[in-house]
Amino acid sequence: MGFELIVALLSITLIGIPVLAWATLKRISAADRMRKNNEELHSLENSLSLMIKELQDSVKKALEDMEESADRLNQMIDKADDRIRELQYYYEYGDELRPIVQPRQPEIAQAPTPQATAVHAPQGQAIKHKEVHELSRRGWSAAQIAKHTGMSADEVQLIINLMEISTMDILSQPRQPRQPMV
Repeated sequence: MGFELIVALLSITLIGIPVLAWATLKRISAADRMRKNNEELHSLENSLSLMIKELQDSVKKALEDMEESADRLNQMIDKADDRIRELQYYYEYGDELRPIVQPRQPEIAQAPTPQATAVHAPQGQAIKHKEVHELSRRGWSAAQIAKHTGMSADEVQLIINLMEISTMDILSQPRQPRQPMV
């Protein structure tokens, strides 16, 4: 019996060792696969984090560029608006501004000629105001009066309006429509 026991033990050992080795290798390979999977997941996670960071940086830069472009565009629009207002001003007041740069006598000659009682180049403000009022009553436009007196068209229009109010011309006679000075 001793021999049979040894043979049985050897048989079990010969069969058991490979089975045990196989089970151990299987556990090791499963742990190794798990470790490799964890490494791959960690690597993938790092890659995704990097991609997200790069995307955020790109979006931030694009937004900054868009804001700069919008600011430049708004500045250009403001400059264009200023230029349009300036051109509108020169369009509306161009005739009044030309005598300052270069006198144009023919325009004054085309205006209704004042009668012999017209006052020439007054010295005091009160006299200028009376002259403005008198020329206005004779049908001269504010621009023509401004050229004649050397005053601004707006100042002439203001004097005309104040004279009309103070003398109650508005109530005593229907007001003739005047061209706006704008």
